[in-house]
Amino acid sequence: MKKGLFQPHYWLSWGYILLVVAVTGLVMLLAAPMPNDDYFYYQKFIEMLAGGTLDLSIPGFHGMNILSVPWYWLTESPMTQIHMQMAAGILLPLFAFVAARELFRSQEGGDGVWEGILFASIIALMPFLSFSALRGWMVAIYNLLFFLTIIGAVRGRWWTCVPWAFAITSLPFAVALGPLILAVWPKGKGGRFSCYTTIALGLGLSALYVIIQLFQTGGINVGVHQEQTVLSIWQGPKRMFLNFMHGVQILFSIHNYYFVEPARTGHGNMLQTTPILTMLGLFTLFSPRAHFRNRLFPLALGLGAIIGIGLNVMLDHMDHFYMETGVFFLILAALPLLKKHPLWLPVVLLTLHFQWFYFHLNHGEVFQLGWWFFLIPAAVDIAFLLYCIANYKKIWSGIRSITLLSWRLILCKNVH
Repeated sequence: MKKGLFQPHYWLSWGYILLVVAVTGLVMLLAAPMPNDDYFYYQKFIEMLAGGTLDLSIPGFHGMNILSVPWYWLTESPMTQIHMQMAAGILLPLFAFVAARELFRSQEGGDGVWEGILFASIIALMPFLSFSALRGWMVAIYNLLFFLTIIGAVRGRWWTCVPWAFAITSLPFAVALGPLILAVWPKGKGGRFSCYTTIALGLGLSALYVIIQLFQTGGINVGVHQEQTVLSIWQGPKRMFLNFMHGVQILFSIHNYYFVEPARTGHGNMLQTTPILTMLGLFTLFSPRAHFRNRLFPLALGLGAIIGIGLNVMLDHMDHFYMETGVFFLILAALPLLKKHPLWLPVVLLTLHFQWFYFHLNHGEVFQLGWWFFLIPAAVDIAFLLYCIANYKKIWSGIRSITLLSWRLILCKNVH
């Protein structure tokens, strides 16, 4: 690590990540928050807890809101929940960088910097993950807790159970991290025991939250959906099949038709990731020996994707915010292929831009988003262009090889 301090790419990588974080912060601060929907439940919970009352009868999953209480003590702001979500949204690229770097450094060798930069760039180019904070949705802090759990697991830290428990009690889909924690936890003296202990503590803390809620309310809240119960939320085979097909559409198409209530299909139902990443992630998971050294690593990523998306399939309807847990695993799985075949990078980069227009169409007026909203993709694009200029010989060689191969195939076809 100390040796890396004197290498140019070390400073360039951190400079780039801090630039993306700074631009994201600038854009976030220029936007106008507009509390809506779930926010009012979350803010009420924060204010009650800050006053000394833990009230889990308030609708919603409140794990993340517990973390917002210190900020309310300092500011007594009626926008505490949104402020914390905004802060988390700004920091997402940083935590994504560290998570992917540590993950691939430990599992695949190398320094993991390339994978970290790429993953951070992808996360930065997904505005629904961060800027939904402006209306009080829970996604930003949840995603940060997701990445922090990975960082702790890779390093074998005892505190890994804490962000994992907070993530589960924010969105239960975070249980999908279990296989990855098992797979990446450092081996060695006491490694297995500490890993199992951490998992048990994470699940135990989450169970404690549920037990307290049971004592307070006599039931378990299904998020903010008061019309649902912990039993009625699970669907039958027919609806699960329809959900599965809708999930496939969400993952592999540009526009996601909201079949549950067609009239509500809008820009918010548009693509929130890119089908290219989904395809590449699945490709690597189906051919793990060609892309991974550690066999348990792709297995854990695959199980995480199945659990994360599968849990959503069993619920009332598919929601990209709910599916995001599974999508993260697919994106991580795609990174080795992108490193091995970097000519896919411009395609991935291009398709990640669609959602910026969709987000602006859906929320631009509400959040008062101006031209400066697009500074984030512009910053990533400029960095990518500079990367291409610096590596033009390698890129040209790759293009030339593909062109020659294609030409030879055409000639062979004509001969036969």
